[in-house]
Amino acid sequence: DVIIKNGYSTLINNIAKQLDIALNTKVTSINTSLSENVEIRTDQEIYNCDFVICSVPLGILKAKRIKFIPELPNKFKESIEKIGFGSVTKIAHRFDKPFWDTKIQYFGINTKEKGRWNYWLNYRTFCNQNILLGLSVGDYAFTADNLTDKEKRSDSLSVLRNVWGNDISEPNKSISTNWSSDPNFLGAYSYTKSGVNPKDYENLSKPINNKLFFCGEHTIFDYSATTHGALLSGLNVVEKIIKAT
Repeated sequence: DVIIKNGYSTLINNIAKQLDIALNTKVTSINTSLSENVEIRTDQEIYNCDFVICSVPLGILKAKRIKFIPELPNKFKESIEKIGFGSVTKIAHRFDKPFWDTKIQYFGINTKEKGRWNYWLNYRTFCNQNILLGLSVGDYAFTADNLTDKEKRSDSLSVLRNVWGNDISEPNKSISTNWSSDPNFLGAYSYTKSGVNPKDYENLSKPINNKLFFCGEHTIFDYSATTHGALLSGLNVVEKIIKAT
C-alpha cells in the first residue's frame, strides 16, 4: 500500500515526456473498416493512424460515448455490459491541529449506511500536514458524488464527530472527488458483479482487426481496479503492437 506523496502526476509526467499529446480533444468515432488506416474523429479534427489504443474508462464505453465503425463484436459489448463500474468518493480535510492519534495510518468507522465515510487515511504518518482523507465506497459513493461540496463536507465531518466528539475543530480547507458525475470518467474503477468471470476482462483485452487495442484496469482481471493494472495493460498492448509491425 504505497502513498505517492507528490501525487500521481509525477508518474504521468514522467511517462508523457517527449510525447505529442492533444488535450481537451474528445474522440467521437473510431473507424477500423478502412483498408489501410484507422480514422479517428474528434471534436477538433480528424486523425489517421496505423493503430489505435483506446484507454478510456469503462464508464465511457458503457455510455457509448464513442462510435465504433464497425460496431464492436457482440462478446465485446456483452463484457462491457456485464463488468460492473463503481465509484469511490474521497474528501480531504486539513485541520490546524490534529485531534486523532497521529501514529495510526488508517481509521475504520462503522456507520449505519454501508460505505459512508468508513475509512480515513491519516496523512501525518507520511508528512507533516494535519489531513484526514475520508473514503465512501459501494452504493454510498454514488450518493456522496451527487452531494454539493458543502453537503459532502458536513456529511463526512458528522462521521468524524460521532467518534471524536462534536467539539472537534473545523477544517481550514476541504477538497473532494466526484468520479461518477465526471463526464470524462462516469465512475472510478471496475468490479466483478455477479455473473462476471475472468473471460470478460480477457475479451476486452483482445485487439479488433489488429488495429484497435483496448487497455485500462478493466482489461486485466488479475489487477483490475488498480493503477498498476492499468499501467501493465498498457505495456501489454504496446508489446502486441510491436509484434504486429
